[in-house]
Amino acid sequence: MPPTGQQLTDREAALLTEYELIRNEIKKMGSLIADINEEELDALTQSMRSVEQKLALVYTVFRSSIYAHLSQQEMAGQTQDDMTAYGDQFQTNCPPFE
Repeated sequence: MPPTGQQLTDREAALLTEYELIRNEIKKMGSLIADINEEELDALTQSMRSVEQKLALVYTVFRSSIYAHLSQQEMAGQTQDDMTAYGDQFQTNCPPFE
C-alpha cells in the first residue's frame, strides 16, 4: 500500500539519505576543484607559456638552419629540383611562427 501524506517508507528514507550523501560529495568535489583552479591554474598557465616560448625559439632556429643548409646547397650549384626534394624531408606539424 503506498504511503499517504508525509509518511515515508524505510526504502524511500534510505534512498533520500543516499541522495543527500551523494549531493554532499559532489559539493566537496566542486569546492576542491575550485581550490585547485585558484591555486594551481595560474602556475600551470605560466609554466605552459614558458614551454610555448621555448618551443617557438627552437622551431625558429630549426627553420633557419634548414634555410642556411639549402642556401649552401644552392651556392654549391645544385639544381632547384634537388633542393626542393631535399627540403621536403624536413616537414613538421608545428605551426608557422609569425
